[in-house]
Amino acid sequence: MSEFTQFTAKTFGSLVKPYIGYFDALKLNLRKAEMPYSVEEYLSMLIFGAMLAFMFVIIFGSVFISIVTLFAAYSLTLSFIVAAGSATGVFFVGYSYPSIKAAGVAKDIDKELPFATFYMATTASSGINPSEIFKVLSRRRGRIGNEAKKIYTNVKTLGSSLTVTLQRTASRSPSPAFADLLWGMISVITAGGDLEAYLKGKTSTLMSKYRRSLNDYAKTITLFTEIYITLIIVGSLFFIILISIISPLTGVSVLLLQTFLVFFFIPLVSVGFIILLKSISPTE
Repeated sequence: MSEFTQFTAKTFGSLVKPYIGYFDALKLNLRKAEMPYSVEEYLSMLIFGAMLAFMFVIIFGSVFISIVTLFAAYSLTLSFIVAAGSATGVFFVGYSYPSIKAAGVAKDIDKELPFATFYMATTASSGINPSEIFKVLSRRRGRIGNEAKKIYTNVKTLGSSLTVTLQRTASRSPSPAFADLLWGMISVITAGGDLEAYLKGKTSTLMSKYRRSLNDYAKTITLFTEIYITLIIVGSLFFIILISIISPLTGVSVLLLQTFLVFFFIPLVSVGFIILLKSISPTE
């Protein structure tokens, strides 16, 4: 625990502790997001951040409002309202952050899962002990590789049983698909079933889903490409030609506007499209 976390927990912990039971969802999201804080510690930090935002806005806001507006008499009231809104916003943004981060972790896991399952099925075909599957899987990079390393460490180093470790991992995993895979493995191992057949079946299912997502992604790229060419490229060229024709009639120089469109607007929008397509990509 850092000194900052200790300070906030010591300062606001007694205020937060009676209401811990109302924040089970936050506790689960903190675990899924792999954030090393208890609910008490995290809520204490949120309260401290909200108080800082409130004090900053009410001090500087009252001065700014009184200078740039005609409502100097009401500057304190207006700044109080803005400060209260800012503090509330900081608290709720911070409160939502673990769930947002957990969703990002789940997305990364889902991208890796079809290939990781195939890797596990191939390893299981050699007939090795189920715990050794996670040892081999831990050599992969990414989220699932890290989870496999934790599972193998808990089993071999800490002496925990594989089924109990898998249960804990599945219960805190932000990815329903990965959790379902682990719960299925628990059932097969407990019942003494064919783990290789189970993993091959899951691989087939996940690969089919992955192929469908690639097909949907290809259609999405086609749609966005048409939008990009029609609105951005053709639209910008049409606008440049249009203002070039109109400018001699009006006597207004449009060189600055054309320069902005060609060297700033189109490149920035292009980068935005690339980032958007990258963010929705189903590939690793």
